[in-house]
Amino acid sequence: MLRLRAMLRESQSALSGHARLVACSSVALLVPLLYPVLTGRVFTRDDLGALHLPFRFLYHQALQAGEFLLWTPAYHSGFFLFAAGEAGMAHPLHFALYRFLALGPAFNLEMISSYVLLFAGTALLWRRLGISLEGALFGAMLFTFSGFNLFNFMHVNHIGTFAHAPWILLATHALLTEERPRGQALAFGGLALLTGMQLLAGNPQYAWLTNLAVAFLVGAMAVCGTGWRRIALTGVALVLGLLIGGVQLLPTLEFLRDSTRSAWTTDAALTFSLSPLNLVQLWAPFAFEFRVAAPPAEEFLVHEFIVYNGAFCTAALAWTALRYRHLEQKTLAGVLLAFAALNLVLAFGRHGGVYPLLAELPGLRSLRAPARHLVLIQLALSGVAGIVLEDLLALVKSGARIAWRQLWPLAVIIGLSITSTIVGSSLAGSSWASEHGLRFSGLARSAPWTLIVVTVVVLVAMVARGVRGALAAVIVVSAIDLGLWGYSYAYRWGPIQPIAELVAEATAPPDARPGDLIPTFVGGRDGYAILRDLRLTMGYTGLYSSRTLNPRDPLVQRVSGLTWDGDGERWFRVVGSMPRARLMAEARTSSDPALDLSAIDPSRVALVDRALPLNGTPGLARVTTDRPGHLIVDTVGDGQQLLVLTERYHRGWIATIDGDGTEPIRVYGDFLGSVVPAGSHRVVFQFRPRSVRVGLLATLTALAAALMASYWLSRSGSRFTSSSMR
Repeated sequence: MLRLRAMLRESQSALSGHARLVACSSVALLVPLLYPVLTGRVFTRDDLGALHLPFRFLYHQALQAGEFLLWTPAYHSGFFLFAAGEAGMAHPLHFALYRFLALGPAFNLEMISSYVLLFAGTALLWRRLGISLEGALFGAMLFTFSGFNLFNFMHVNHIGTFAHAPWILLATHALLTEERPRGQALAFGGLALLTGMQLLAGNPQYAWLTNLAVAFLVGAMAVCGTGWRRIALTGVALVLGLLIGGVQLLPTLEFLRDSTRSAWTTDAALTFSLSPLNLVQLWAPFAFEFRVAAPPAEEFLVHEFIVYNGAFCTAALAWTALRYRHLEQKTLAGVLLAFAALNLVLAFGRHGGVYPLLAELPGLRSLRAPARHLVLIQLALSGVAGIVLEDLLALVKSGARIAWRQLWPLAVIIGLSITSTIVGSSLAGSSWASEHGLRFSGLARSAPWTLIVVTVVVLVAMVARGVRGALAAVIVVSAIDLGLWGYSYAYRWGPIQPIAELVAEATAPPDARPGDLIPTFVGGRDGYAILRDLRLTMGYTGLYSSRTLNPRDPLVQRVSGLTWDGDGERWFRVVGSMPRARLMAEARTSSDPALDLSAIDPSRVALVDRALPLNGTPGLARVTTDRPGHLIVDTVGDGQQLLVLTERYHRGWIATIDGDGTEPIRVYGDFLGSVVPAGSHRVVFQFRPRSVRVGLLATLTALAAALMASYWLSRSGSRFTSSSMR
C-alpha cells in the first residue's frame, strides 16, 4: 500500500506529454456518460429502463421511507428483490446514492462511478505490475471503454460488479509481494473488503470471473517463487471476503435454488457461446451485419459477442509478435497473452470443448453466456496494449527506427482487414451466406471501420519508422475508435429522457391508482408502470422464481387480484378478482393446484397442501398496513378460517396473530395465507428470511475477523511471511 501511495505521487508529478494526452482522451471518452446527469435525464436503453431503473425506484422509495427493501409486491405478486441482486442493495455506495440523492442523479452516478473505478483500478494495477505510467493509463483507457464494457453499459450491475476486479487483483498482488508489515496488513484487509464488496454488488457471475483472474495471478506468482505462506494468507483473505459478502450471497444462492435456473440443463448454460467466427472482428469490426456472428435466436444480443477492443489491441498483438524479445515487460506480456488465450477457449463455450466440463461444477450451471469471458480477454489485452505503448514510447525517446521488412506482422493485419471486408461485402445477401446462416455487411457499412483499423496500424508503423507526432496520433485515434465503436451502440436505442416522461409513457391504465395490479406485456413499457406505484403480474427480471401456477392464465390472474386488463391501449376494470385479503371457510387439499384450480370456484374454495379444520361463514378481512414485506390485516370471523392474501408465498414470511407466532400456509401453490381463529384478530405478516439473517451475521463476523487479522499482520506480518519470500 505504501507503494501504491508512491505510485499516486509519481502520477501527479509525472503526468505530462503522452500521459497527459491519454488522460485527456480518457476524460473525453467519459463525457457521453455524463450527458444525462448534466441534463436531468437518464439512460433508458434495454435493461436500464425495463429492469434497473424500476428496481432502483423501489429501493430508493424504501430508503426514503426509512426502510430497507427485501421484498416487493410490485413484481410477480411478490418478489425477493434483494436476493435477485440486480440492484446491489447491500453495497455501501448504492445505499449512499439512493438514500441521499434523488433517483435520477443516483442512477446516473451509479453508472458513471463504475467506469471511473474501472479506469483508476486498471491504471494502478498495470502500474504496479511494472508498466510505465503512459502505458498503464493507456491500457486503462482501452479496457474501461472497451467494446465489452461500453456495449454492456445497460447491464449496470454487471459493470458495477466487475469494476471491483482490478482493485481485487491489485490487492492480491500487493499481499503476495509486500514486505512491510503495514503494507501486508492493508493489502490483506483491502483484499477481504473488496472481495466482500464485489459480492455485495450483486452479480455472482462476475465475482466468479474475477476469482478466475485471481487464481491465475496467484498461480503465476507461485511459479515465480512466491511461497506457500503468502498464498495461504491470500486464501484466508478471499474466504473472509466471501463471508463479508454473505448478507448478499446467501440470499442470492437461496433465490437461485428456488428459481427456474435450478432446472437448467448444460445446454441452457451454454447459451451465448462465442462463435470462433467472431475473431474476424479483430481486423474487420463490421464484417457482419449486426457486428457479430451468432445464431438467429442470439444475434440480436449483440453486446454478448463483442470481441473488438479497438484497433490498437489488434495492432498490439502483431507488435508483440515482432518485438517480443525487446519488450521491457515481455514476461508479463506472455502471461497476459496466456490468460487471454485461456479465456478465449472458455468464451467459445460449446465450441471450445472446455466450458461444458466447467458448467458441470456445482452452482456454475445456473450461470450462462460463456462469451462473458470476453471481459477477461479484453482486460488482458489492455495490459498487452500498455506494454506495447511503452515500447513505442521507448523507440520515440531513443530515436531508433525499425526496418520496413521487420514490420510484416502489421502488414498481415492490414491485408486481413481489407480482404475480409471485400469478401464479406461481396457475400452480403448471397444464397451461400443464407445457407450457412451468415449475415455480412455491405461495403458502405463495413469499410469505415476497416479504414479505422488500417489507420491505427499505419500510425503504429509510422511510430516504428520515427515519424514525429505519430504516437500522439495513435493515442487520439485509438480514443476516437473506442468512442465511436461503443457509443454508436449505446446511444442507438432508447431515448435519454427525464424520469417524468417515462412515467407518462408507461404501459398502464390512465386511471390506475397506486397498488393496482396490471398485466405484463412482452416488449411493452410496462416496467415504467412501477414508477407509478403500480404492480405487475409478471414484469421483466433477471431471475424468475419457480411457480406452480401460470401467471398468464386468466383464472390465475383473477386469484392474484388483477385490477385492470386490456391490450396496452384499451383498458377495462376486472370484475370478480380476489381482494388483497379475504377470509375463507372452505379449503381442499391439492397436490397439483395448477390442475385443480380450474375445477373449483376460487372465491369460495382455497387449495392447500394439508387438511385444515375450517368452519363458519366467511368473515371480514381488512388490510390496515400494506408495505413491501410488511402486511397487517384485521379479521373478524365466527369460526376458524383461512386468511388468504394475493401476496406470493415464500418460506421467509413469518406471521403472528395478536402477537403470537403462527405458521404461514401456502395457498393455491403460490400464495400466502394463515389460519385465523374465531373472533377479532390482528394478523401481521413480515418478510424475515433466514438467509438474510445468517448472511448478516456472517458479514459482521467476517468484518471483525478481517480487522483483527489486519491488525495482527501490521504487528507481526513480516515474521509470518518472511520465510515465504526466501
